Amino acid sequence: MKKRTLLSVLALLFSLGYIAHTIDVKELKEAISTADPRFLLLALGMAFLAILVSTLRWYIVLRKLQETSFRKTFTAILSGFYMMAFLPPSVGHVAKVKLVGGDYFKALSALAFGISLEVLIIAGISLLVFGATKWGIFLLGVLFLILFYDRGVYALLNRGIAVIRPLSPKLAERLGNYLERTYSGWRRSRRDPTTFTLSLLLSVLAVLLQVAGIIAVGRAFGLSVGLLDAFKAFVLSTLFASLSGIPSGIGANELGITLALGSSTKSSLVAFTYKFIYQYLWSLVGAVEFYRAVGGRS
Repeated sequence: MKKRTLLSVLALLFSLGYIAHTIDVKELKEAISTADPRFLLLALGMAFLAILVSTLRWYIVLRKLQETSFRKTFTAILSGFYMMAFLPPSVGHVAKVKLVGGDYFKALSALAFGISLEVLIIAGISLLVFGATKWGIFLLGVLFLILFYDRGVYALLNRGIAVIRPLSPKLAERLGNYLERTYSGWRRSRRDPTTFTLSLLLSVLAVLLQVAGIIAVGRAFGLSVGLLDAFKAFVLSTLFASLSGIPSGIGANELGITLALGSSTKSSLVAFTYKFIYQYLWSLVGAVEFYRAVGGRS
């Protein structure tokens, strides 16, 4: 078993074990029996809207680079939920790019551009809710450099390819081609004022819809979740899932939310219900879309 896989398994076991320790069966049954379905339906609606927002963000950037359709982009987004059910989150994002067709690396740059804006927003929120630290400010600065000083990053990567060229000219040529196609898409996206502004606003909306979902699910089970705590839960959930490498972030997502809301039966119930509504449910829908798309092509 690879070291990375072993660490992911250990992270999963620890997360589930910790959450199980916080749950009281009697309190759990009572919370479920008294749940308010209106807030659960509200959360479901916001989850669907968040998916549409993410699709629109990718589509707006992608259509500047190549011909595409909103339907195909939507299918790729939904299929991504399915692929992330058995792939680490970052790999799942990369895998779904193939489904939109066209130039793979331009499509990848369009997706990465939108996700980078969302990560930048999350990093900024983290500094506000957890306090500004030297490492936090440094990370935010690095993200700003990558986003706004892309020419420097491009030049640095080209130098790396130049080092490889004497050893393997064909590999260097292939990597250079990939880099050029990716960078051309990124550059056009960032330098177009309309595309950049719309992508930024949609990224903010995507984050707010996910944060609001935590509050709504909390209300459904009689747990009052303040806006600050909801932001903390969202940030920790995202961070733990990214670091764990667990497919779909199962367990790690819920652990982050549970810790942010205060370890209890209700907070654990909120965590699992929220992730089911915002992610696991769409993995099932994504499976249907994925095999429909793949079957149609074959």
